[in-house]
Amino acid sequence: MKLFYLLLLSFALRLFRLGTPDAYIFDEVYHLPAIRAISQNNRAAYDPFAKAPEPNTAYDWLHPPLAKLIQAGSVKLLGDNSFAWRFPSVIFGTAAAAALYFFALTLFSSRPLALLAAAIFSFDNLQLTMSRIAMNDIFVTTWIILALAFFYRKKFLVSAVFTGLAISTKHSAVFLYPIFLLFGFRQFYYYILIPPLIYILSYSQLFLLGGRLTDFYNLHKQIFWYQTHLTATHGYQSMAWQWPLLIRPVWFYVNYLKDSTANIYNLGNPVIFWGGLVAVFFSRNWYLLISYFSLFFPFIFSPRIMFLHHYLPALPFLCLILAQRLNTFSKKTITIIMTITVIIFIFFFPINTAIPLPNNWLKYWFWLPTWR
Repeated sequence: MKLFYLLLLSFALRLFRLGTPDAYIFDEVYHLPAIRAISQNNRAAYDPFAKAPEPNTAYDWLHPPLAKLIQAGSVKLLGDNSFAWRFPSVIFGTAAAAALYFFALTLFSSRPLALLAAAIFSFDNLQLTMSRIAMNDIFVTTWIILALAFFYRKKFLVSAVFTGLAISTKHSAVFLYPIFLLFGFRQFYYYILIPPLIYILSYSQLFLLGGRLTDFYNLHKQIFWYQTHLTATHGYQSMAWQWPLLIRPVWFYVNYLKDSTANIYNLGNPVIFWGGLVAVFFSRNWYLLISYFSLFFPFIFSPRIMFLHHYLPALPFLCLILAQRLNTFSKKTITIIMTITVIIFIFFFPINTAIPLPNNWLKYWFWLPTWR
């Protein structure tokens, strides 16, 4: 019952003001044209050379289509509006917390500890913001949690299916493979056969619209070229080693009003990020540590610009490590730490959700010089 109320609260917080702003946020300028094209059976969503449908936009052909297919389904059902664009992310953001509860229960066989891990993850502001935007990061994060949860339960077939769904959402899910190799080498054939098949099936719309294997090949040739040759820069880009330290959050949206400003500022909860780092130092749970580092450390070697939200798939495992460490403390100490975590979450909530704040107050939300 406690889990139900936690998930209900999580869902409500992510749903609040979901349609605001009624404009593209950050990388929605790429994802939304592709989502709209998919909902209209338009092959432009899979064409690297398709002309931009609107000024200052482009089709997102760079990422696999699974999340966009789900989001396109929402557009078909609820209409082409900002609420419909983002609603699937709310569902997956809530589901990710439930999946983490399931994983923690599998790992620790303790309902209180599993609930603690799910609560920590639910009250992180990075998770909140990425659950309220039409991008694919919260989708891949949910699939990754489930892939590793079933892997730990030795349900390798189910785990391989979720791995395929993850890779069909975002290519970075291949970082799961070192974990599988280290802890389940004898069952590795599941992950050789099933995920590639699911990945190809995720492009079924391309083939149904007349695409050929040569089109599929050429698309991936362009994806590889883009990922290895992108030289663009961004004022809020960051390096992977900076993400756990919460050095450089990302400004997704700003609206300057007469005496106030509405922001969508993507940052994590400092209590969780910094407290989690301390917990990592003391942890001896090698399964969690290797899972955590495998899901973000390879980004250190990425040749292209990166942002804080690329840390999201590793965050659930930081929360598990933190929950396991907190569980060694007294109930009173856990209550105090979680109360502070929730207070900080609520404090940053307005600048995650475009709630206007008086201009002379804003300085209190930007704690570090690098946050501006």
